Amino acid sequence: MSKDSPDSQNGFNLEKYVDNIHELLERFPDINELYIQALLLAKTFKRVLKMRANFKLSAEPEMERVPIVEFRKKMRVWSLEKFNNTTYISVINFYNTVEDKKNDNALGAIVLYIGEEYISYLLKRLGYPDIEEEPEEFEAASGTLLNLIAGSFKSGLVQLGYQEPVMSHFSTYRGEVPGGVLYDTTQTEKYEIALELAGAKVVMLDLTMGATPKKKSPYL
Repeated sequence: MSKDSPDSQNGFNLEKYVDNIHELLERFPDINELYIQALLLAKTFKRVLKMRANFKLSAEPEMERVPIVEFRKKMRVWSLEKFNNTTYISVINFYNTVEDKKNDNALGAIVLYIGEEYISYLLKRLGYPDIEEEPEEFEAASGTLLNLIAGSFKSGLVQLGYQEPVMSHFSTYRGEVPGGVLYDTTQTEKYEIALELAGAKVVMLDLTMGATPKKKSPYL
């Protein structure tokens, strides 16, 4: 791997590649696939904001590869150290097949964390009706946002040469996910992605994905 590759962390230009993943794949054909998928997720969120709300992030996404905390074969998920107030957590799982979905054999997951004070603002900018200041409304709004992101992410995977995964419905919680989140237990790390709007960190995403089947592609 070249010294300016993502794994070297020696001046790698994330800003250059987050919007041109194909160029990155051509330059580093053996790059870690989870990193590519995390870049895709960050790019997806940027595109959703731009296309749906004409809204730009105030800084490039911050991405960090961190260990998965496992408990009873699920990934522990809680909002500790992410936001200072009430945090809503939405989860969507991916599966290779419908049969895998029925058997809870997950390929991966996206987890969205959003502080309570940002939900109404984001949804309004994205063109959704005003929501009531009630926990149930906030839960639905958080899930709606993740559903939009995850659907676009799934389409992006296909464009990059992966087979189309099966996506679950979203589920939303406050503060933590009781019992944890399904994931591919062969995986030991995930990516955390922090996104800023107007200079403030308003959304965080976790991404974990196992070995994702590929179709014929010039890139993968």
